[in-house]
Amino acid sequence: MLKRLHKAGAMLLSAAMLLGFAACSAAPVESTPSPSPSPESSVVAEAAASRGYVVTISESVLRLLGTDITALAHKLELDTVTILDNGACSIQLTESERDTVCTALRESLDTQLSALSESGTWPFLDSVTLDSKCQNATLMSEKTRYNPVRDNAVAQAVYIPALLYTVFSGGDPEAYTLHFTVLDRDGKTVLGEFDYPKPEPTPSPEATADTDE
Repeated sequence: MLKRLHKAGAMLLSAAMLLGFAACSAAPVESTPSPSPSPESSVVAEAAASRGYVVTISESVLRLLGTDITALAHKLELDTVTILDNGACSIQLTESERDTVCTALRESLDTQLSALSESGTWPFLDSVTLDSKCQNATLMSEKTRYNPVRDNAVAQAVYIPALLYTVFSGGDPEAYTLHFTVLDRDGKTVLGEFDYPKPEPTPSPEATADTDE
């Protein structure tokens, strides 16, 4: 089973990396139900109660993926998949299934990140690594080749599969940010640091006062 999960996880990550910024959401089963649940929501709640954990992927993410998420879930041997009235996709898992899927996705994530430096798309990039919590990414480069103009594109390619893993492992996609550190080949000299996505700028008090006037 795990071998099949690894292959399917790689497919899922490849699709996500190619198709841009994803905004998925995952929540424990104990989340508050809506006041007027639809028949589909009732099915999700009943299945989730028996399986222990639910992951919901929004309609916008399904649109970005441009693929059959239900079929991919089935390849991951997750057969409790429901398409909701709002277009979102809900996947129910047992704790064991969640752990197995997360392991497969993490291994596939590391494989995908290794491939980034070999793709030739970013000639300045020597390697990409993520910490165990997927909160900090390290890009290895060289001062003479490093091009900060390409930071955003590289960050997105790393962030999307990392976000997908974070969603399945119970993270909050709305608050998820990834801190990037760019190191020279010596492993010590910092060439750059940034967060992705970048936080929205906060208006200064002076600007707010001018607007009020």
